[in-house]
Amino acid sequence: DLSTLTADYVAKDGETLPGTLAGNYKISIADGATVTLDGVTINGVNDGNYEWAGITCLGDATIILSGTNTVKGFFKDYPGIQAAAAGKKLIINGTGSLTASSYGLGAGIGGKRDVACGDIEIQGGTITATTGGLVAGIGGGHNASCGNITISGGTVTATGGTNGAGIGGGYNASWGNITISGGTVNATGGVRGAGIGGGRRGTSESDVSCGNILISGGTVTATGGAGAA
Repeated sequence: DLSTLTADYVAKDGETLPGTLAGNYKISIADGATVTLDGVTINGVNDGNYEWAGITCLGDATIILSGTNTVKGFFKDYPGIQAAAAGKKLIINGTGSLTASSYGLGAGIGGKRDVACGDIEIQGGTITATTGGLVAGIGGGHNASCGNITISGGTVTATGGTNGAGIGGGYNASWGNITISGGTVNATGGVRGAGIGGGRRGTSESDVSCGNILISGGTVTATGGAGAA
C-alpha cells in the first residue's frame, strides 16, 4: 500500500500496488517485472529536490491497470510514467484506467528530458496522457528520442504540449515506428505538433528522424496543433 511507505520503493514481479503515495518517494518497477496498479494515486510536486518520474521503469516492464489510477511526475524534466532506456519495452494492459501527466519536459508516458526511451506498447485499459509542453503525450521527452509505439487495444487519449505530438516525438526529437491495429485512439498535438508523428524540429532537417506510421485497425482521430505541417 503506497500510503504506508516511508521511503523509496522498487516494485517486484507479481506485486499489486494500491493506495495514495503519502510522501515524495521514488516508485520504480524492477527490470522484467509485471506489476498491477490498483487504485494508485501519485501526485508529483514539481520540486527540484525530487528529480524523478511518478513511476520509473528500470528495464522491461508490464503494467496491468485495475481500478482508477493517477500518476504525475515529480519534476518538470520527468514523465508521469518513465519508460526505460532504448532497447527496453513498457507494456500497459488491463481493464482499469490511468491518467499520466508531467509538468512540461517529460512525456505523459515515455521519456524524460534529453534521455532516449525504449518501446511503448498499449494493449488495453483506458489511458489519458498529457504534458505541460515541448514533449509528446505518449512518446519522447524534450530533445530525446523514443522507440517504437504500438497500440492494439484500449481507449487512448494523448495530448502533446507546445511543439510536441500527441503520440510520437517531442521538440527536436526522433521517434521510431508507430503502429495502431486496434482500440480507440484520440491524439492531439500541441502548437506545431502533429496528432500522430513528430513535434517541432530544430533548426535543421537533419536534427530528427522518423519511423513509419501504420494504422490498420481501430478507431483513430488525430488532430495537429496550430502551425503543424
